[in-house]
Amino acid sequence: MKVYLSVPMIANRALPRAKLIAKAITDAGHTVSSPWVLGPVENLDPLAVDVFQRDTRATEESDAIVADVTEPSIGVGMELMAAYKAHRRIILVVKKGKVTSRMLTHMDRKETVEYGRDQEVYAGVRALLQPRTTDLSPRPARQP
Repeated sequence: MKVYLSVPMIANRALPRAKLIAKAITDAGHTVSSPWVLGPVENLDPLAVDVFQRDTRATEESDAIVADVTEPSIGVGMELMAAYKAHRRIILVVKKGKVTSRMLTHMDRKETVEYGRDQEVYAGVRALLQPRTTDLSPRPARQP
């Protein structure tokens, strides 16, 4: 599954937490479809990269989005809306006790990972992204 990792990139950036989330995604057997969020901001010139087109396309082409909404970010909010409108699976990562936008609080079709310490993020995200088995009942034998 392709998973878009959405994190604040300019203000409120938490790169160590982003890397923990990315590790949880890959350790659960999935691909991070937004690897650019894990390194330095690729270019400080806002005209050098068409971030809107790149991020919108990558969000819509992914199967799911994991968004760190611990701190406010307009870009993360826009990526979440693109994923929502494209009917993608949505996982929010939020710190316990932090105020979260009511748009997100009232959003349907979302799953939430609440954490107290950054180290707890990995286990919560990985647990939600583990492959699900839907039917464990034995299959009938094939007839010759």
